[in-house]
Amino acid sequence: MYLLCYGRSGNAKKTGNRLIDGIGGRWIDGDDFLSGGTVVPDTTGDTAIVMLLPLEAAVRITQEMIPESMRRLPVICVSAEGLFAAVIRRGGAEEAAACSGIYDAIKKILGDKCFTGFGGGADVGGDLEGVAARYGMNVSSKELLAKVDAKLKKGLRARIFTDLKAAYGDPVLDPMIYDLRKYPSDMRDEFIKQYYRSRLEAQKEEIVPDVFITCSRLEGIADSGILGLTPKIISIGIEQRTRTDPEYAAEGIRQSLEKHMIEPLSVCTIAVPYTIREDAMVKRVAEEFGAQIISYDAQELSGAKPPLKMTFAPEKLNDKATAACYLASGGGDIMIRRSTSVSGIIFSAAVKKGSLLLS
Repeated sequence: MYLLCYGRSGNAKKTGNRLIDGIGGRWIDGDDFLSGGTVVPDTTGDTAIVMLLPLEAAVRITQEMIPESMRRLPVICVSAEGLFAAVIRRGGAEEAAACSGIYDAIKKILGDKCFTGFGGGADVGGDLEGVAARYGMNVSSKELLAKVDAKLKKGLRARIFTDLKAAYGDPVLDPMIYDLRKYPSDMRDEFIKQYYRSRLEAQKEEIVPDVFITCSRLEGIADSGILGLTPKIISIGIEQRTRTDPEYAAEGIRQSLEKHMIEPLSVCTIAVPYTIREDAMVKRVAEEFGAQIISYDAQELSGAKPPLKMTFAPEKLNDKATAACYLASGGGDIMIRRSTSVSGIIFSAAVKKGSLLLS
């Protein structure tokens, strides 16, 4: 263990030196925060920043002054007299796993008179099971979901990676629970690389497993050791050109989605023109994806205004497939436009408008 102690009063120096003598570490100053150049030797093991300051000052410095290069480190506030200790920030996923041990070592040196109790992580309210239920998400492992929630309730943070629109439900409390990392659509390759990095890290039992909330298809996620959550937020719009075998259509659309790296479990709605709502093909496709069928009349479809209207090909101006999925998604982003990979039908896909709220 290694402590980076910060403080300047006489009492702070005495208490800090007790901690350094008992655990190991050194003093840092304001220049270390401003420059972000503090280097911790690889041989020092688990490291934390110890603020020997009033709680309010320590929290403010943690929020405003600690540079990006040091943000992975846990931050522990200790009163100058050594009569109070509290974890302000647990750090990155691996560092958070070591934070409890460092905190216990500090409490042991400070003694039984040191006040440390402020309630557990459950008082903050991490509840990924509730988030998954709210959006009807498919869960890669219910056991792993329960494990992640149990660690959240102990005060540990979970890294959440997503290529969807997502936001904190509460911008103050939720960042204490979730470390949200969003990837725009043009960074899909980086998103997939992070998935495989997380698979390797998942072998470390002491860390909180990473969480991937996505409609992208991630190979082998059920056995990866990380948690995958798939919200049902994709609408498929279908345009029928000729009579098509229902089984062929269902399997063909599934394969096409997978080729586009879209997880079929994310499909929630099959949107079609009113004239084919009772067609056996439409019903079979809806059954394949466990989706509901919604239909629109000609006036509704012609009045839809999806983006990127195809004006260069007159025969594609009446784009019923895209109009249908666009309406069903509430005006969301188009993911596939006019796929003809299944003979006899054309389909488009759109993701539901709005952000997923983590709260």
